[in-house]
Formats: sequence, structure tokens, C-alpha cells
Amino acid sequence: MREDVPFPLLLLLFLPLISCSNALKTCKSFWVSNRPSQDCSSLSLQEPPPLLPNVLSLSLSNNSIFRISNFPQEYRRLQSLRLDQCQLEKLDFDALSVFDQLRELDISRNSLSKLIIPRNLVSLRVLNLAFNSFTYVPDMSHLESLRLVDLSHNRLISVRPRMLPFNLEVVRLAANRFTHLSPWPFLHKLQELDVTFNDLECDCSLWHFVTWAEKLALFDSTMLPCRRPSELRKSPIDGKTVCGPTVVSSSRESAVVSLSDTHVMCCTALATPPPQLFWQLNGKNISNGLSQKHLSDSGKVEFCLEIRKIQLKDMGKYRCVASLAGLNSSKEFHVERDKIPIVLNSAEGIMIYCQFTICIFIGVCCVISCCVLRTGGRGKTRPKREYMHAKILEIPQDSCEYCCDEVDGDDVDDDETRDCDDWGDAETAAVRQYLQWRQMHQDQHKCTFQIIKCGKRALMRNTNSMIPQIRHESLCRLSNESNSSDNKTTSHRAPLARFDEQQHSVSFDMTHL
Repeated sequence: MREDVPFPLLLLLFLPLISCSNALKTCKSFWVSNRPSQDCSSLSLQEPPPLLPNVLSLSLSNNSIFRISNFPQEYRRLQSLRLDQCQLEKLDFDALSVFDQLRELDISRNSLSKLIIPRNLVSLRVLNLAFNSFTYVPDMSHLESLRLVDLSHNRLISVRPRMLPFNLEVVRLAANRFTHLSPWPFLHKLQELDVTFNDLECDCSLWHFVTWAEKLALFDSTMLPCRRPSELRKSPIDGKTVCGPTVVSSSRESAVVSLSDTHVMCCTALATPPPQLFWQLNGKNISNGLSQKHLSDSGKVEFCLEIRKIQLKDMGKYRCVASLAGLNSSKEFHVERDKIPIVLNSAEGIMIYCQFTICIFIGVCCVISCCVLRTGGRGKTRPKREYMHAKILEIPQDSCEYCCDEVDGDDVDDDETRDCDDWGDAETAAVRQYLQWRQMHQDQHKCTFQIIKCGKRALMRNTNSMIPQIRHESLCRLSNESNSSDNKTTSHRAPLARFDEQQHSVSFDMTHL
């Protein structure tokens, strides 16, 4: 006799089977490339679901699986797994250790910032890590079967070559934060390289990467995403990509030096491949093949010129020139002589000092000679001259008295004769004193002169103290020269003035007044 089983007990027994069947019914089953596949996308799942029998491909896209610590054991047979858009923040190392036949893994469009890939994924061929938050490339060097890796739209700033496997064929690095890239010569099988949407500095440091990529026909240098105008260009000679040249100064561009000093000028050339470097002085080539120093930065070469014991011929305008693929670039330097005083330790300084001293000596001598010539000497015999212009000044009779006493020339002693013969410039003084007397006489109208003529001697007495005294030898000279024109001792001299007592006048040469 069969006993009836209570209904609540039956419900408890069949509930797990019902829930399992409902889950399986919600996931779609289909075949892709002769592989049974299971699609569990967009089901708001929070953990990986169980697999249907014989499933090799599973899609869990667009779910809410924030963290995966491990997968069920039946996942071991999977060959393709899609976890894109699952809001995944962490994928543990142990979870990936379950797979040993996985070939394709897509964990794009999540929030992953780091990932450790286990070594058991030896069959993995495609790895999609795009649209995550990676700041460095995960180590995948042990994935020998890997052919494609997609790291687009991350936060990568550099790629360490040792993180990549040797058999890669496709590398996608678009929309990251690269500014410089280095070549990866070990990737001999690389067929596709995508570096678009990066702010690359297309300068000489990128030349090695570009030439490596062009040899593999991966892209053309003209298609690079450059932050600013590219320094890379095609050579008009052979069509290869070159950079530069650009020359900048690494020392002072203007220098003031002294003779016999040593001066060094350096320039830095930015060009790849290495350019031809030479120095010019005033447009003339003075060096070729001097020592060059390659700097740590790619594409930079320091080129220096040393001038020892500088001479005058070394002064001028220098130019550091770099030539590459039909294009020249240069930087100008100036070397000038200092303005310090003359130094007597060189032949040139001694010569300049001697010339300066001689000029000073000649100038002083000329000044002294001019002073001596302008001063002249007393008692100097005047040259004989004729009266060209004469003027007669009459002496009023009412102002002068003449004595009639005649004194013979024999009665005059030798001292008086010597006084009358020692003329000097007495005639000039006599005329000037007479003119002064005449002016004062006209102003005062009360002047009385007593002129006593004694042969060859005349004495003037001034009765007014304000009238200047006329020396007797002056009038004696005037009278003597006017009355003794036949005398041989005085015939060679023309007097400056003459005194005529009969006409009461003095005549003199106006050219000397």
C-alpha cells in the first residue's frame, strides 16, 4: 500500500531543480564556429552562472559582477570568455587559474586597474583589456601563444618591452597618454600597430620608433598624432624619414675675451640620423670632424670648438652649422676683444705705447716752440722796411718850448752816448707815450711841457704829475734817426717814428700801431 507524500516536502525537494532549470532557460544556447556557446548577457547577474553541457564559449556581457574570486570547475573547458561591461573592479589571480584551454578573454569596458595573468593560460591568443584604467601594461611575456592584445583607451604612459611576448602580431594602444615611444625590435611578427589618439611629441626622440615601424610597414610617419608640428620630415634625397636639424647654443653666444686667453664655444644639434657638423668664422669653414659628444637624450649631439691663445685674427662672428638631407641649421656666436688698458707684455702693446709717447713729446715741443716765437727777444734787429702808411701828429707850439742852446756832440760823455745808442724798442714806446700824452692834454687843457734839446740829448720835464713821463732816450732815438739818415750804422733800419722839431710833428708807421 502506497503512502502519500506531503506536498510541502515535495516542494522542498524539487525547488533546486526548478530554480536551476529557470536559470538555464534564461541563458541562450547557440553554436558559433561549430562550438556550442552560451549567452548570459544583460541578465543582471552578480556571479557567474553554471554552464550548460558541452559549452565551450560563454558570454557574460553587460551584467553587474563587481568581483570574481573564482569560477566553477566546469569553466575549465571553456575556450572563449566574455566579461565586458560587467562593472568588474577586481579579477583575482585564482579565478583565472581555473582555465587551461582558454583562447580568447575579453574583459574590456570595466574598471580594472591591475591584473596578474597566471602562467597556465598558455593557449590564450586574444586578450582584450580596452576601456579600463590600466596605468601600466600587465606582464604577459609568458603568453607564448598570444597574438593580439588590445590596450586602447587606458591610462598608459609607457610600454616596457619586456612585458610583451615575442609572437605578437597586433598591438592596439590607441587613446592612451603616450608622448614618447621606443622601438620593439624583438617583435618580428608584428603586423598591426595602432597608436592613434595619443599626444605624441614628434621630435627627434621619436625617430627611432618611427623608422622601426616604417621598416615593418606598420604606418607612415605623416599619419602620426602629433601634439605640435612635427620635426620629422621626408628626405628629398632618398625619401627616408629624418629629424631636424635644429641647432641651439649650450654656452654663451657673446663673449669678451683678452689676447692669449682660451675660449670654448659649444652648440647642441638636434638631428637624427647624426648630421654633418662644422664651424665657420666670418663665413669661412674652419673645422670639420671635431670631437662630438652624444648626450643622453636621443638625437642630441654637443659640438664644441676650443680656441687656444686667442689672437686678433680669431675675433669675429662664429657659426655652428648642422647639415642633414639638404637642410642646414646654424647658431651664431660673437667673440670680441676686451677694452682693458694696454698691456706691455706683448709686442703689440709696446708698439702702441711707443707711438703714443712720441706723439705726446712732439706735441709738447710744438707748444713750447710757438710760445718762444710769439714772445721774441729784446735787442733783436728789425728788418729794413719802407714807410707804407704814415701819419703825422703835430705838436702845438704853445705847449712846447725849445731851447736854443746848442751842445756839441764832442761835449757829450760816453755814458750819455751809450744811453742814446741803446735803443731797443724805445721808438715804439715814445710814440705810444706821446699819443697818450696828447689824449690827456686834450682832456685837461692844462698841460705844460718843457722840452730842452741839447744836441743828441733831450730832456722832458712834466709839470703835471698826471701826465706820463717820456724817457729822454726815446726822443733822443727819434731825433737821432730822423736827422742822421746818412749814418751807416742806422741806414739799414727804418725808424718806426720820426720827430721833426721844425714842423713840430711826429710821423710814424701806422702798420705797427
